Amino acid sequence: MTLYKCYFSFLAGLLFTLSPAHGQELPLWEIGIGTGALYLPYYRGAEQSRAHGIPFPYIVYRGEYLSIDEGGAHGNIFRSQDVILELSLAGGVPVTSSNDSPRFNMPDLDPTAELGPSLDARLWHTNDDRRALWLRLPVRAAISINLEKLDHQGWTFSPYIEYIVESPHPGNWKLGLAWGPLYADNNYHDYFYEVISRYASPSRPEYHANGGYSGNRVTLTLQKNIDDLWIGAFIRYDNLNNAEFLESPLVNSHSYLATGIGFTWVFSKSDTLVNVVDD
Repeated sequence: MTLYKCYFSFLAGLLFTLSPAHGQELPLWEIGIGTGALYLPYYRGAEQSRAHGIPFPYIVYRGEYLSIDEGGAHGNIFRSQDVILELSLAGGVPVTSSNDSPRFNMPDLDPTAELGPSLDARLWHTNDDRRALWLRLPVRAAISINLEKLDHQGWTFSPYIEYIVESPHPGNWKLGLAWGPLYADNNYHDYFYEVISRYASPSRPEYHANGGYSGNRVTLTLQKNIDDLWIGAFIRYDNLNNAEFLESPLVNSHSYLATGIGFTWVFSKSDTLVNVVDD
């Protein structure tokens, strides 16, 4: 993941990617511009939400061992027809301690990047590969990022099942429905939900989180290609019931909706074509 994509991709949580249709020959690289609008809470468990509008460059590279797309940078460690082992990335936005936030008078939180391997297995598909069911198993290390240093903030495990439906016309539209639980260690939970004694008060008691279950989420995505224009949208429902950090005084909502829409326009592309098999 390059820094130019951090805010858009981190905000979206990598909820949707601009994936090619099955078995297409596509340019080795593409360059364009894009913009996105998203509405989501300050952090998981926050009652307050905010809107974001983010322009970003659009860069795609479809190499044999390294690919860069709208979901970030991927290192292809192993790939067969039904099993993929690759490097994956996710992340989170910075969290400000504004007057309307449970974190008022606490330090702001830096944005996070999460990097690690993901094992993806295709469980079922139709003969034309236009419909498929995937199991994805990403394990990632979380790192907070600022201009001065990078700090390790724990580990996450976010398995999910994704059902994908593609248009019979290559590149026309693609629908995805994903569900899965979330898990993280105590260091990751503490980064967002810990209250140390220095910032404790009668209404915000000291709290230290345990590792374990972090809730679950359902995500619906839709994307459509029109020549060199791409349009994508998502809606996500996130449920925190029974999460290990629910007792934190920084949690004041057990569920929320996040939504977003994005556009990209490609203005330059390689004359060299490569065969791309969609996952």
